[in-house]
Amino acid sequence: MACFIGIGLLLLLYVVIGLYDNTTELTPNHDPVLLACFAIAGLGGLVSGIVGVRDSKGLTAWQRAPLALGLSLLGFLSVFLASSRAASIFEGLIDFPPGKTKSYTTLLLISRAYQTHGKDGSRYIQTTPIWSNLEITGEDYEFMLTHRRVGESTRDPDEISSNGYFCAQVTMQQSGNALRVLHAGSHKLPKGSVLTCPSSSGGSGLP
Repeated sequence: MACFIGIGLLLLLYVVIGLYDNTTELTPNHDPVLLACFAIAGLGGLVSGIVGVRDSKGLTAWQRAPLALGLSLLGFLSVFLASSRAASIFEGLIDFPPGKTKSYTTLLLISRAYQTHGKDGSRYIQTTPIWSNLEITGEDYEFMLTHRRVGESTRDPDEISSNGYFCAQVTMQQSGNALRVLHAGSHKLPKGSVLTCPSSSGGSGLP
């Protein structure tokens, strides 16, 4: 029971931190931190599985095995989600000190867009030449569907090939070599962020 409560608290922490996670950092790359979160999550999953085996001696082996496996997976996911989101917040605080950070509005070229289905179906755009995966509103995705490039070979509603035909108008912050998109992260870009690219726009994401 204590293990389940701990997992629940971690998932709650993940949701609460998400309220403040409203940026997507493009550069620099923080893969080592992500790998550290993955390793910590693996340890959390292992501990959860051991607890499941140790504290379920009254159950049969066929009952204990799925319980331990389930606790391991839940422990891994809860630790990874909470730690990676918390790391994202701290990375932003370190990379973008208030006195050295400037904000500006610019256009990012969109390489493609896609949507997922199910209970939590969402719509996303991917940018180029600096890659990012940003969630957009349903209205912006519908705009892309109804304003596709003339002659586009596929009409798949779940994926839109842009290759620079569409742009995302975003607010950026820059501090040295660090670059991030505001009003993103675990939030959707504001409605109206997607538009067809003006021919004069470089859309590089740099001032």
